Amino acid sequence: MKSIEMITTHSLEGVIRPEKYRIIEDGETIVVRIDKILNRSEEKSAGCRELIFNCQGVINGFMKYFELKFQVVDCKWFLYRI
Repeated sequence: MKSIEMITTHSLEGVIRPEKYRIIEDGETIVVRIDKILNRSEEKSAGCRELIFNCQGVINGFMKYFELKFQVVDCKWFLYRI
């Protein structure tokens, strides 16, 4: 699980939608635009609310599936699985 920087949009109802994220790996900055949110769910981990997004986007020229987690209490985003 890696910490990432995220750009999001929010609906008038307050529904959060991740748009793109940035991560630094091996000194290289990678920006990934989220093409599609396949599934959205909510969990509690150690008593803390988390929003889970299963998404797809292009990474290094290839369509990839990945999971993003948003820790509501800390307002932090994580790339969970690629």
